[in-house]
Amino acid sequence: MLIDEALKLEAGISVNPTLVGRSRETARRLVDENFALNGKSGTERLRDEGIDARNVQAKFITDIVWAEFIRFKFQSKFSDLEQVTDMVLDRIKANAKQPQVKLSEIVLLPEPNRPLDRTLVLANEIIKAVNRGADFNAIARQYSAAGTSGNGGALGWIMLDQLPPEIQDLVKQTEIGTISAPLQRDGLVILIQNEGRRQDGVADPSQDIVTLARAVYPLGKDANNADKLEAAAKLERDTATAKSCDDIVVLNNSYNAGVKSLIENVTIGSFNRPLQSLINNLKVAVPSKPLAFNDSLSVFMLCNRQSPTISLPSRDDIYRAEFDKVFGSLSERYLLRLRRAAVIETDS
Repeated sequence: MLIDEALKLEAGISVNPTLVGRSRETARRLVDENFALNGKSGTERLRDEGIDARNVQAKFITDIVWAEFIRFKFQSKFSDLEQVTDMVLDRIKANAKQPQVKLSEIVLLPEPNRPLDRTLVLANEIIKAVNRGADFNAIARQYSAAGTSGNGGALGWIMLDQLPPEIQDLVKQTEIGTISAPLQRDGLVILIQNEGRRQDGVADPSQDIVTLARAVYPLGKDANNADKLEAAAKLERDTATAKSCDDIVVLNNSYNAGVKSLIENVTIGSFNRPLQSLINNLKVAVPSKPLAFNDSLSVFMLCNRQSPTISLPSRDDIYRAEFDKVFGSLSERYLLRLRRAAVIETDS
Protein backbone atom coordinates (compact mmCIF):
# COMPACT_ATOMS: atom_id res chain seq x y z
CA MET A 1 0.00 0.00 0.00
CA LEU A 2 1.27 3.47 -0.88
CA ILE A 3 2.09 5.86 1.96
CA ASP A 4 -0.61 8.36 0.91
CA GLU A 5 -3.26 5.62 0.86
CA ALA A 6 -2.21 4.42 4.30
CA LEU A 7 -2.39 7.98 5.66
CA LYS A 8 -5.85 8.53 4.17
CA LEU A 9 -7.23 5.26 5.57
CA GLU A 10 -5.76 5.94 8.99
CA ALA A 11 -7.32 9.41 9.05
CA GLY A 12 -10.74 8.04 8.06
CA ILE A 13 -10.65 5.23 10.61
CA SER A 14 -9.71 7.72 13.32
CA VAL A 15 -13.10 9.43 13.01
CA ASN A 16 -15.17 6.32 12.19
CA PRO A 17 -13.71 2.80 12.49
CA THR A 18 -16.59 1.35 10.41
CA LEU A 19 -15.86 3.43 7.30
CA VAL A 20 -13.71 0.83 5.55
CA GLY A 21 -16.23 -1.98 5.99
CA ARG A 22 -19.13 0.23 4.89
CA SER A 23 -17.23 1.27 1.76
CA ARG A 24 -16.50 -2.20 0.37
CA GLU A 25 -19.82 -2.73 -1.40
CA THR A 26 -19.68 0.73 -2.98
CA ALA A 27 -16.12 0.05 -4.12
CA ARG A 28 -17.15 -3.27 -5.71
CA ARG A 29 -19.93 -1.49 -7.57
CA LEU A 30 -17.52 1.18 -8.79
CA VAL A 31 -15.19 -1.48 -10.18
CA ASP A 32 -18.04 -2.84 -12.29
CA GLU A 33 -19.32 0.60 -13.33
CA ASN A 34 -15.89 1.67 -14.51
CA PHE A 35 -14.55 -1.53 -16.07
CA ALA A 36 -17.48 -3.77 -17.09
CA LEU A 37 -17.82 -4.22 -20.86
CA ASN A 38 -19.39 -6.60 -23.38
CA GLY A 39 -21.17 -8.70 -20.79
CA LYS A 40 -18.11 -9.13 -18.59
CA SER A 41 -17.99 -7.75 -15.07
CA GLY A 42 -15.31 -5.28 -14.08
CA THR A 43 -13.55 -7.97 -12.07
CA GLU A 44 -13.52 -10.33 -15.06
CA ARG A 45 -12.17 -7.71 -17.43
CA LEU A 46 -9.42 -6.71 -15.02
CA ARG A 47 -8.51 -10.36 -14.56
CA ASP A 48 -8.27 -10.75 -18.35
CA GLU A 49 -5.83 -7.84 -18.37
CA GLY A 50 -3.75 -9.43 -15.63
CA ILE A 51 -4.82 -6.89 -13.00
CA ASP A 52 -5.89 -7.90 -9.51
CA ALA A 53 -9.34 -6.36 -9.00
CA ARG A 54 -8.71 -6.26 -5.25
CA ASN A 55 -6.03 -3.63 -5.77
CA VAL A 56 -8.41 -1.46 -7.78
CA GLN A 57 -11.14 -1.99 -5.21
CA ALA A 58 -8.74 -0.99 -2.43
CA LYS A 59 -8.03 2.26 -4.29
CA PHE A 60 -11.76 3.01 -4.48
CA ILE A 61 -12.16 2.23 -0.78
CA THR A 62 -9.37 4.66 0.06
CA ASP A 63 -10.98 7.40 -2.05
CA ILE A 64 -14.39 6.86 -0.44
CA VAL A 65 -13.00 6.85 3.11
CA TRP A 66 -10.88 9.93 2.44
CA ALA A 67 -13.83 11.82 0.95
CA GLU A 68 -15.94 11.03 4.03
CA PHE A 69 -13.11 12.14 6.30
CA ILE A 70 -12.56 15.47 4.51
CA ARG A 71 -16.30 16.26 4.55
CA PHE A 72 -16.46 15.45 8.28
CA LYS A 73 -13.25 17.28 9.18
CA PHE A 74 -14.19 20.47 7.33
CA GLN A 75 -17.97 20.54 7.65
CA SER A 76 -18.05 24.30 7.94
CA LYS A 77 -16.19 24.71 4.65
CA PHE A 78 -18.84 22.70 2.80
CA SER A 79 -21.83 24.28 4.55
CA ASP A 80 -21.64 27.42 2.39
CA LEU A 81 -21.67 25.56 -0.93
CA GLU A 82 -25.38 26.11 -1.60
CA GLN A 83 -24.96 29.87 -1.23
CA VAL A 84 -21.74 29.87 -3.26
CA THR A 85 -23.47 27.90 -6.01
CA ASP A 86 -26.28 30.46 -6.22
CA MET A 87 -23.76 33.30 -6.42
CA VAL A 88 -21.79 31.59 -9.18
CA LEU A 89 -24.96 30.85 -11.16
CA ASP A 90 -26.08 34.49 -10.85
CA ARG A 91 -22.66 35.65 -12.03
CA ILE A 92 -22.73 33.30 -15.02
CA LYS A 93 -26.19 34.57 -16.01
CA ALA A 94 -25.02 38.18 -15.72
CA ASN A 95 -21.85 37.47 -17.70
CA ALA A 96 -23.89 35.83 -20.45
CA LYS A 97 -25.44 39.24 -21.15
CA GLN A 98 -22.07 40.98 -21.38
CA PRO A 99 -20.41 41.54 -24.77
CA GLN A 100 -18.54 38.38 -25.71
CA VAL A 101 -16.30 37.61 -28.65
CA LYS A 102 -15.22 34.31 -30.17
CA LEU A 103 -11.54 34.43 -31.07
CA SER A 104 -8.61 32.40 -32.30
CA GLU A 105 -5.00 33.54 -32.00
CA ILE A 106 -1.60 33.10 -33.54
CA VAL A 107 1.31 34.26 -31.40
CA LEU A 108 4.62 34.56 -33.22
CA LEU A 109 7.81 34.59 -31.16
CA PRO A 110 10.88 36.19 -32.78
CA GLU A 111 13.83 33.80 -32.93
CA PRO A 112 17.58 34.21 -33.51
CA ASN A 113 17.18 33.25 -37.16
CA ARG A 114 13.92 35.21 -37.48
CA PRO A 115 14.18 38.60 -35.76
CA LEU A 116 11.23 40.90 -35.16
CA ASP A 117 11.20 42.50 -38.62
CA ARG A 118 11.10 39.10 -40.34
CA THR A 119 8.48 37.88 -37.86
CA LEU A 120 6.28 40.82 -38.90
CA VAL A 121 6.80 39.82 -42.53
CA LEU A 122 5.68 36.28 -41.65
CA ALA A 123 2.59 37.67 -39.88
CA ASN A 124 1.58 39.61 -42.99
CA GLU A 125 2.18 36.54 -45.17
CA ILE A 126 -0.15 34.57 -42.89
CA ILE A 127 -2.84 37.24 -43.27
CA LYS A 128 -2.55 37.09 -47.06
CA ALA A 129 -2.68 33.29 -47.03
CA VAL A 130 -5.82 33.20 -44.88
CA ASN A 131 -7.48 35.83 -47.05
CA ARG A 132 -6.81 33.53 -50.01
CA GLY A 133 -8.53 30.65 -48.22
CA ALA A 134 -5.86 29.07 -46.00
CA ASP A 135 -7.01 27.60 -42.68
CA PHE A 136 -6.15 29.96 -39.81
CA ASN A 137 -6.37 27.17 -37.23
CA ALA A 138 -4.07 24.88 -39.20
CA ILE A 139 -1.50 27.68 -39.44
CA ALA A 140 -1.81 28.28 -35.69
CA ARG A 141 -0.94 24.63 -35.01
CA GLN A 142 2.20 25.00 -37.11
CA TYR A 143 3.49 28.45 -36.21
CA SER A 144 1.89 29.75 -33.00
CA ALA A 145 4.00 29.86 -29.84
CA ALA A 146 0.90 30.18 -27.64
CA GLY A 147 -0.42 27.41 -25.43
CA THR A 148 -3.53 27.34 -27.61
CA SER A 149 -1.56 26.12 -30.63
CA GLY A 150 -2.49 22.49 -30.01
CA ASN A 151 -6.13 23.52 -30.28
CA GLY A 152 -5.60 25.45 -33.48
CA GLY A 153 -5.28 28.74 -31.61
CA ALA A 154 -8.93 28.61 -30.50
CA LEU A 155 -9.68 30.85 -27.52
CA GLY A 156 -13.44 30.28 -27.68
CA TRP A 157 -15.92 32.75 -26.25
CA ILE A 158 -14.38 35.46 -24.06
CA MET A 159 -15.90 38.49 -22.35
CA LEU A 160 -14.58 41.49 -24.21
CA ASP A 161 -13.82 43.54 -21.08
CA GLN A 162 -11.57 40.77 -19.72
CA LEU A 163 -9.10 41.23 -22.57
CA PRO A 164 -6.13 43.63 -22.29
CA PRO A 165 -7.10 47.11 -23.57
CA GLU A 166 -4.95 46.90 -26.70
CA ILE A 167 -6.45 43.50 -27.57
CA GLN A 168 -9.95 44.91 -27.02
CA ASP A 169 -9.18 47.73 -29.44
CA LEU A 170 -7.78 45.27 -31.96
CA VAL A 171 -10.87 43.06 -31.78
CA LYS A 172 -13.22 46.03 -32.15
CA GLN A 173 -11.36 47.08 -35.30
CA THR A 174 -11.53 43.58 -36.80
CA GLU A 175 -14.68 42.56 -38.64
CA ILE A 176 -16.22 39.18 -37.91
CA GLY A 177 -14.73 36.55 -40.19
CA THR A 178 -11.49 38.45 -40.73
CA ILE A 179 -8.00 38.65 -39.21
CA SER A 180 -6.54 41.58 -37.33
CA ALA A 181 -3.49 43.52 -38.31
CA PRO A 182 -0.34 42.30 -36.51
CA LEU A 183 -0.03 43.58 -32.94
CA GLN A 184 3.36 43.87 -31.26
CA ARG A 185 3.06 43.20 -27.52
CA ASP A 186 5.71 42.19 -24.99
CA GLY A 187 8.13 41.26 -27.75
CA LEU A 188 5.56 39.05 -29.49
CA VAL A 189 3.59 39.46 -32.69
CA ILE A 190 -0.10 38.62 -32.29
CA LEU A 191 -2.76 37.87 -34.89
CA ILE A 192 -6.42 37.59 -33.88
CA GLN A 193 -9.19 36.00 -35.92
CA ASN A 194 -12.59 37.42 -34.98
CA GLU A 195 -15.08 34.57 -35.32
CA GLY A 196 -18.21 35.94 -33.68
CA ARG A 197 -19.83 38.27 -31.18
CA ARG A 198 -22.61 38.03 -28.61
CA GLN A 199 -24.54 40.88 -27.06
CA ASP A 200 -27.22 40.45 -24.36
CA GLY A 201 -26.85 36.69 -24.66
CA VAL A 202 -27.63 36.73 -28.38
CA ALA A 203 -25.06 35.69 -30.97
CA ASP A 204 -24.51 37.78 -34.10
CA PRO A 205 -25.97 36.35 -37.34
CA SER A 206 -22.56 35.07 -38.46
CA GLN A 207 -22.88 32.36 -35.81
CA ASP A 208 -26.12 31.01 -37.25
CA ILE A 209 -25.78 27.38 -38.36
CA VAL A 210 -26.96 26.61 -41.88
CA THR A 211 -27.36 23.66 -44.20
CA LEU A 212 -27.14 24.47 -47.91
CA ALA A 213 -27.78 22.51 -51.07
CA ARG A 214 -25.92 23.45 -54.23
CA ALA A 215 -26.08 22.58 -57.89
CA VAL A 216 -22.70 23.02 -59.57
CA TYR A 217 -22.60 23.32 -63.35
CA PRO A 218 -19.07 22.68 -64.63
CA LEU A 219 -17.53 24.92 -67.30
CA GLY A 220 -14.88 23.97 -69.79
CA LYS A 221 -11.39 25.39 -69.33
CA ASP A 222 -11.82 27.48 -72.47
CA ALA A 223 -15.28 28.80 -71.60
CA ASN A 224 -15.77 32.39 -72.77
CA ASN A 225 -18.25 34.98 -71.55
CA ALA A 226 -20.90 33.76 -73.98
CA ASP A 227 -20.52 30.21 -72.67
CA LYS A 228 -20.87 31.45 -69.11
CA LEU A 229 -23.99 33.47 -69.92
CA GLU A 230 -25.54 30.46 -71.64
CA ALA A 231 -24.69 28.22 -68.65
CA ALA A 232 -26.17 30.76 -66.24
CA ALA A 233 -29.38 30.88 -68.26
CA LYS A 234 -29.58 27.07 -68.21
CA LEU A 235 -29.06 27.02 -64.46
CA GLU A 236 -31.86 29.53 -63.96
CA ARG A 237 -34.20 27.47 -66.15
CA ASP A 238 -33.29 24.23 -64.38
CA THR A 239 -33.78 25.67 -60.90
CA ALA A 240 -36.93 27.64 -61.65
CA THR A 241 -39.11 24.72 -60.56
CA ALA A 242 -36.91 23.61 -57.63
CA LYS A 243 -38.97 23.74 -54.44
CA SER A 244 -36.73 21.84 -52.02
CA CYS A 245 -33.13 20.99 -51.29
CA ASP A 246 -33.84 17.47 -52.55
CA ASP A 247 -34.58 18.98 -55.97
CA ILE A 248 -31.22 20.78 -55.92
CA VAL A 249 -29.43 17.56 -54.94
CA VAL A 250 -31.00 15.69 -57.87
CA LEU A 251 -30.04 18.52 -60.21
CA ASN A 252 -26.45 18.61 -58.95
CA ASN A 253 -26.09 14.87 -59.46
CA SER A 254 -27.30 15.25 -63.04
CA TYR A 255 -24.52 17.76 -63.78
CA ASN A 256 -21.81 15.25 -62.77
CA ALA A 257 -19.52 17.96 -61.43
CA GLY A 258 -18.14 15.63 -58.77
CA VAL A 259 -19.02 18.12 -56.03
CA LYS A 260 -20.91 17.22 -52.86
CA SER A 261 -24.49 18.50 -53.00
CA LEU A 262 -25.03 19.32 -49.31
CA ILE A 263 -23.03 21.63 -47.05
CA GLU A 264 -24.35 20.67 -43.64
CA ASN A 265 -24.34 22.37 -40.22
CA VAL A 266 -21.80 25.10 -40.96
CA THR A 267 -21.65 28.54 -39.33
CA ILE A 268 -22.22 31.41 -41.74
CA GLY A 269 -19.05 33.08 -40.50
CA SER A 270 -16.94 30.21 -41.84
CA PHE A 271 -17.75 31.16 -45.45
CA ASN A 272 -15.95 33.89 -47.36
CA ARG A 273 -17.50 37.35 -47.37
CA PRO A 274 -19.32 37.11 -50.74
CA LEU A 275 -20.92 33.81 -49.75
CA GLN A 276 -21.88 35.19 -46.33
CA SER A 277 -23.67 38.04 -48.06
CA LEU A 278 -25.43 35.63 -50.41
CA ILE A 279 -26.53 33.30 -47.59
CA ASN A 280 -27.84 36.16 -45.46
CA ASN A 281 -30.18 37.13 -48.30
CA LEU A 282 -31.44 33.60 -48.98
CA LYS A 283 -34.86 32.34 -47.93
CA VAL A 284 -35.46 28.69 -47.14
CA ALA A 285 -36.22 26.55 -50.24
CA VAL A 286 -35.69 29.45 -52.66
CA PRO A 287 -32.78 29.02 -55.11
CA SER A 288 -30.21 31.76 -55.48
CA LYS A 289 -29.14 33.38 -58.71
CA PRO A 290 -26.19 31.60 -60.38
CA LEU A 291 -22.86 32.47 -58.79
CA ALA A 292 -19.68 32.32 -60.87
CA PHE A 293 -16.56 30.48 -59.73
CA ASN A 294 -13.31 29.82 -61.61
CA ASP A 295 -14.45 26.72 -63.48
CA SER A 296 -18.13 26.44 -62.67
CA LEU A 297 -21.41 28.17 -61.94
CA SER A 298 -23.36 27.34 -58.78
CA VAL A 299 -26.85 27.83 -57.45
CA PHE A 300 -27.40 27.62 -53.69
CA MET A 301 -30.52 26.87 -51.69
CA LEU A 302 -30.93 27.38 -47.95
CA CYS A 303 -32.26 24.18 -46.36
CA ASN A 304 -32.40 25.43 -42.77
CA ARG A 305 -30.91 28.09 -40.53
CA GLN A 306 -30.64 27.97 -36.75
CA SER A 307 -29.50 30.61 -34.31
CA PRO A 308 -27.38 29.03 -31.56
CA THR A 309 -28.60 29.36 -28.00
CA ILE A 310 -26.26 30.02 -25.11
CA SER A 311 -26.18 26.92 -22.95
CA LEU A 312 -25.75 27.69 -19.26
CA PRO A 313 -24.51 24.99 -16.88
CA SER A 314 -27.11 23.45 -14.59
CA ARG A 315 -27.14 24.24 -10.90
CA ASP A 316 -26.08 20.65 -10.15
CA ASP A 317 -23.08 21.03 -12.47
CA ILE A 318 -22.05 24.25 -10.76
CA TYR A 319 -22.48 22.72 -7.30
CA ARG A 320 -20.30 19.76 -8.29
CA ALA A 321 -17.63 22.05 -9.72
CA GLU A 322 -17.57 24.20 -6.57
CA PHE A 323 -17.55 21.10 -4.37
CA ASP A 324 -14.61 19.68 -6.32
CA LYS A 325 -12.70 22.95 -5.93
CA VAL A 326 -13.20 23.06 -2.15
CA PHE A 327 -12.56 19.34 -1.73
CA GLY A 328 -9.45 19.39 -3.92
CA SER A 329 -7.90 22.29 -2.04
CA LEU A 330 -8.66 20.91 1.43
CA SER A 331 -7.61 17.38 0.47
CA GLU A 332 -4.26 18.49 -0.88
CA ARG A 333 -3.47 20.73 2.10
CA TYR A 334 -4.49 18.19 4.75
CA LEU A 335 -2.66 15.33 3.05
CA LEU A 336 0.46 17.47 3.01
CA ARG A 337 0.04 18.01 6.77
CA LEU A 338 -0.29 14.25 7.32
CA ARG A 339 2.83 13.58 5.27
CA ARG A 340 4.84 16.04 7.35
CA ALA A 341 3.57 14.51 10.58
CA ALA A 342 4.41 11.03 9.32
CA VAL A 343 7.97 12.08 8.49
CA ILE A 344 8.43 13.58 11.96
CA GLU A 345 7.21 10.37 13.62
CA THR A 346 9.53 8.24 11.48
CA ASP A 347 12.59 10.31 12.35
CA SER A 348 11.93 10.40 16.09
